Amino acid sequence: MDRAEGILMSKREQFRYSAVSKFLQGEVSRDETAKLLQVTERTVSRIARRIEKRSFQGVTHGNRGSTPENKLPELLRSSTMKLVEDLYFDFNMTHCLEVLKREQGISITYSVFRRWCHAQHMVKRKKRRRAKARIKRVRMPRAGMLLQFDGSHHRWNGKEEWCLIAAIDDATSDIPYAEFFHSEDTLNCMTVMQRIVETKGIPYAVYVDRAGWFGGQKRQMFCQFKRACEDLGIEVIFANSAQAKGRIERAWDTIQDRLIPEMRIRNITRMPGANEYLQNEFLPNYWKRENTVIAHSLEIQYRPLPPGIDLNEIFCKKEHRTVNSDHTISWGNSKYVINSPLKYSIQKQQIELRTYQDLTWKSFFAGKPISIKPFEKPVRPQEAA
Repeated sequence: MDRAEGILMSKREQFRYSAVSKFLQGEVSRDETAKLLQVTERTVSRIARRIEKRSFQGVTHGNRGSTPENKLPELLRSSTMKLVEDLYFDFNMTHCLEVLKREQGISITYSVFRRWCHAQHMVKRKKRRRAKARIKRVRMPRAGMLLQFDGSHHRWNGKEEWCLIAAIDDATSDIPYAEFFHSEDTLNCMTVMQRIVETKGIPYAVYVDRAGWFGGQKRQMFCQFKRACEDLGIEVIFANSAQAKGRIERAWDTIQDRLIPEMRIRNITRMPGANEYLQNEFLPNYWKRENTVIAHSLEIQYRPLPPGIDLNEIFCKKEHRTVNSDHTISWGNSKYVINSPLKYSIQKQQIELRTYQDLTWKSFFAGKPISIKPFEKPVRPQEAA
């Protein structure tokens, strides 16, 4: 930049002024000046007339130094960026604009807000990585045909690591149910699946990864989650890569980006409050409204639950133990003795032990409850002393 007669001129303007001045002095022709500036001869004449009238100001824009009519007040800019810096520093720009309008009543355009954020280096960058070429898979045509099921481990409250377990409908991107837990174990995943069946119905298939509790590879034949799904006629399909479950993997990015700052500004740090906000506010008011689509077919694939089925007896851990000759079984590093009266011996028969989602358990023989109690080992005198 150079200052001439009190006017700040850019290098481009300096060059333009010098070239047209030489044309006015007869040193170069109009055609040569037009080629030099890469404009038409008519433009050269127009610039020359302006220079003759206004000197250096002839090559500057007429609005130079004037305030635009649509410029927002400086107080609005400073107060808005103060809010962003203090409260919404971890929001992306689109999300932040929505919250500013909803919570603070501030309505500005995205382009202006983006310029303000870039000026203060407060832009949340998108995650970028080199992607492999993959064939896009068409959505399922009907809701309930395929649910992508997964868990996301993260410090959702900024302190402790929780696991958000959820399913997303492949046809509509609807999330029928999601819940925070301390871990991604079998019973917690069964809890989520049971809530889906209770509220929506029985889906046709679920798409899962090969984590141990889902039952991939060597655990496939005795996986509890897979067994519970098969009891209801739900097909379990195993994904060979994270990209195969792309719909729910992308959902995790959006949910983490949106939900964590929303919980922070509401001072939600405990899991019960987080689950209440997730299920009663975030999913119905944001996710369902902004991120779901209409299925190609209006026919619903969810099947109603047949009468007489107790889901608590399906979505539980079922283990079997062989009865010893003394009518005892070993389970959980302990020995138990059968307490129910029997008319005959059930030696070498199978006792079924069911562990429920609240961690209580019951024992069954031939599908009927049977009472067992811990075996009291005799105490030796020296042990008592």
